Formats: sequence, C-alpha cells, structure tokens
Amino acid sequence: MENQQRIESLGFVLKKEKVATLASDYKFSELILEDLDPFPGFYDHFHIPMNEEEQKPRSVFAVIKNRGLDDMDDFIRTTVRIKNETGLNFDAVMGWLELQNAITGCIRINMNDYGMLPQIIEQYSKNGIDFLASRSVKPYISLISIRKYMILDKMASGIYKDTEMADTYYLVVDKYMPWDQFERISISIRNNWEHKVYDAAQAGVYNKKGVIELVRIFDKKTNIDRLSYLKEKYSIEVSRL
Repeated sequence: MENQQRIESLGFVLKKEKVATLASDYKFSELILEDLDPFPGFYDHFHIPMNEEEQKPRSVFAVIKNRGLDDMDDFIRTTVRIKNETGLNFDAVMGWLELQNAITGCIRINMNDYGMLPQIIEQYSKNGIDFLASRSVKPYISLISIRKYMILDKMASGIYKDTEMADTYYLVVDKYMPWDQFERISISIRNNWEHKVYDAAQAGVYNKKGVIELVRIFDKKTNIDRLSYLKEKYSIEVSRL
C-alpha cells in the first residue's frame, strides 16, 4: 500500500451527517433525505461563506425498505442499465444509514441537475427496488456508510488524493477504530491544532489481506505538510488504542 502509486479498489466511507426529508417542489411518494451538512467540519461548523461559483456538494439518500441491497453486483448492473437506456448523468452508490433507531438501506445519489431525480427514482422502482413511503423527517444526525469504487493517487508515503473528488484526501492508519473512538480522536486533534477548517471521516479500501484503514480528509486549503501532520497525529492516537 505504501509503495503503490495508484490504488483502484472498492471501498467505503463512514461519517456523520445531518439529514432531513428533501425539500422539493416535486412531491415524491418515496422517502428521500437530503444532506444538510455535507462536510460538517468544513462549512457549517466554521461558517465558511460560499460564492456563487462554489456550491456545497449535495447528496440525497433514497431510503429502501430492506436493510441493505443484498446483491451489490445487481445494483451496479441496474445503475449502468439505467444510465445507458436513459442517458441520465448521475452517480449512485449503495449504503446504510440510521433512521428512527434502526439501520436501513439507502441509495446515495449525486447529480448536477436535481430536476432529474424523479426520473432516476422512477427507473430504480421499475427495476425492482422498493423504497420507503415519503414522510416528514425533521433534521437529525445520522451515521452513514456508503460503498464506492475509489481511484486514489499517491502524494507521499501513506497519503493519497482522490482522483474524482476535488479537495479529498486519504491517510493510511494502522488499525481499525470503532466510530466513537475515531470521533473522539478527531475532535482532540482538531482542538489542539490551529488549522481547524477541514472535515474528517473514516474510510477504507479492500485488498487481498482485508481492509486498508484510512482517514478521509476534505480540505480546500490543505498542503502536503498539513496532511503529513494529520497522518502523524492519527498514527500516534491509533497506536495508543
């Protein structure tokens, strides 16, 4: 891992986000949640203003009836088929989120034109995916896990840059951390560093040996020195577990 110049693998991202029922003029019969705070450590917590050319990356989560999509291969084939048959331009991955004290499956959807969303949901329904019925869900914090294909380029030893998501980086750590420990460590590192405007999440990619544990960093003002500092701090904290 440390010596690979590029990593292409299936992986995951685990993070907490504030979600609520999607505010939309279109009346969905399905339960669609929107991400109100995509990078909580970057934008809202530190009141970073956005100009007209810089919009928050938005995600929506279409909540499905069962806990998870049992066959991810079928989901990928369905997504490819929808794109090929309709020409719709969007990104969709499977995941799980917390909803009313239960874990339920979801499809996270990203797109530039949210006017396409009704068509996308309709296509998934036609392909046999059942969604929960729409209802009002007030804003709440959910732990969300998504599975996605990652292409990462090496910047330095144990430090990688996402080739598809701007300002997104990954730091290799030696051990798995339960979410509560990861959150506690992340808060401690941020509180003891002058550079606070970034967002951290758990991540990982799969290889023959298992899971390569990562910390995902979103930061518009970072550089290799700051990323190296974060990697060292996380490595120190992980070694104490």
